[in-house]
Order: sequence, then structure tokens, then C-alpha cells
Amino acid sequence: MKESIFLIVEQGAPFEAGDFIPLNNSILIAGRKGTNWDPDLSFRNIFVSRKHFAIYYKDHQCYIKDLNSKHGTFLNHRRLNAHEETILKASDKISLANDLIKLSVASIVDDTSDIIPIIDGIEKRLSKEFYLDPIKQELSWYNRTWKFSEKEFKCIDFLIKNKDQFVSKEDLIQCVWSERSQNYGGTFDVSNEEINSIIYRIRKKTKLIISIENIRGKGYILSFINEKNSVI
Repeated sequence: MKESIFLIVEQGAPFEAGDFIPLNNSILIAGRKGTNWDPDLSFRNIFVSRKHFAIYYKDHQCYIKDLNSKHGTFLNHRRLNAHEETILKASDKISLANDLIKLSVASIVDDTSDIIPIIDGIEKRLSKEFYLDPIKQELSWYNRTWKFSEKEFKCIDFLIKNKDQFVSKEDLIQCVWSERSQNYGGTFDVSNEEINSIIYRIRKKTKLIISIENIRGKGYILSFINEKNSVI
């Protein structure tokens, strides 16, 4: 199973806390934008050099290197020597500009596209930051917010309340489409296309943190990705 490195912003303008930065290119240069220079990852801070640090792949390893920045690049609270290659690993923490900019390192599993955050203490932040707002019909987590339609919210609310447990299609239909008339035999008049469509939209919106597994076409199990992969 191939893993690649992924960055999560904890703080650092112009990004918001929780922003994800994929490392799709062979090299990423972080720094501050200039008249004739626009780095791959640009921060608005006078303590950030034009070319501050680089992250790149070599021999199937991911490395970070300080580019002789004036105020330094810190990896796990240790200042890197200029131009010295250091292996970058999941759970590492990068900081610069007197800790005004903080990044955490995560891994991404390429064959499933599941993002596996492994920041220290993320499980505590998940329970602290996670919130379902029934009035606004929103899900909030780690300073990020996802908006849902009325039926999408009913669906995800019901699945989360039964997290890590099997929820049958019949129970889900009764919760989400309770206004529908029942057919002969007591089943609700809801097509598979309607169910699949609403599950697809929820998956698309929440793919960074939530997994919804289809169990043999009979129902679903919702789990949080970091808990599902047991990486904490």
C-alpha cells in the first residue's frame, strides 16, 4: 500500500486552520511572494523568506530542506541546518516565522484516496471540534463546515448517531423520507436511485473525515476515517 505525504495547516495566513495541501509535484517550494517570484506554497508573513523551504521526493522518500532562510525552518521544534536534507515523516510538525506558521504532516493512501491524518491528539480535537447543527443543517469539524440539504442532514445525522453500527436501508428510509406514503406491505415509496444519490452527495462532501460503507446493498456503516484506519 503506497503512502504519500500530505500537509495540514494549523495556522498561517492566507490559509485557514484545517486546510489540506497535497504534494502532487516532485518538489514544493514554500516561501513569500515577490515581484517576480511566486512560490508553490505562499505565506503572507515578513518573517518568511522568498524561498524558505522545499519538500521533495527522492528514492521513494520524502525530504524537507531549509533553503537558507533568514529566520529558519523548524522540524519538531528543531531548527534545520540550511540545505541539509531531512526525511519527512507522517506526524512531523513544521513551524516557521516564530511559530506564526505551523504545519502538520499526514499520510495519504493512494489506492483508496482515504486521507489519514495522524497529527498528535487529532482524536481529541475531533470530539471537541465536531458538531452537527440541526438549525443550519451543517457539520463542523476542525474549523471546517459542510452544508447539507434537509434530507442530506437527516441522513448523516442518523448515520452518525449510529456510528460504527449497521443501519439498514429500511431504517434510513424511514428516518429521511418519513413523509412518503407506504406501499402495500408497509415499505416506503423510495427508489434505490434516491438513496444512492443522497449517499453519494454526502460522501463527496465529507470524504476527508467520513467513510460510509455499503453493506451488500442492504444498508450502511458510517465511521470516521482516522478511527477506521486505527492510526491514532
